[in-house]
Amino acid sequence: MDAKIFTLAEANAALERVVKPAMQRLTARIAALDGLKNEIDVLRLVVDSGAAETNPDRAQLARLEQRERRIHSEIREGVEAIQGAGGVIKDPRAGLVDFFSIHDGRLVFLCWKLGEDRIRYWHTVEEGFRGRRPLTARQPRDQQREE
Repeated sequence: MDAKIFTLAEANAALERVVKPAMQRLTARIAALDGLKNEIDVLRLVVDSGAAETNPDRAQLARLEQRERRIHSEIREGVEAIQGAGGVIKDPRAGLVDFFSIHDGRLVFLCWKLGEDRIRYWHTVEEGFRGRRPLTARQPRDQQREE
C-alpha cells in the first residue's frame, strides 16, 4: 500500500471519520487482552500441571482462549481500519497515530494522540513524538495540491 500525503484538513477528516473511533476501540481491546492474558497464563499453569480432564479450569481455559482469538481479530480489524484510512500507528497502547504530510518540501508527520479533539501537532519523521510542535510553530500548511 502506498503512503498517502495528507493536508491538515484531510487528516482531520480521516481522524473523525475512521481513526478516532477505531483507535478508541483498539485501545479498549488491547486493555482487555492484557487483562485476559494474565488469567490465561494462570489457567495454563493449572492445566499443564496435570489437571484432570474433568477439571473446570480446562473448560474455562478453552473459553478464554476463544475470547483471546476474537479479541486478536478485533485488534487486527482496528489496525487495518486505521491503516486503510492512511494513519500510521506509532503506539497503539497510547493511541498515537501520525499522518504523512509535506512541509517546506520535506516529509513530516501530522501527529494525533487519543484524547485530543483534532490534530494539533506535527513533527519531522526523524524526531518522532518527542519532537512534536504545535501546528502554529512553523506548521505544515493546508496547501492546494498541484495536479
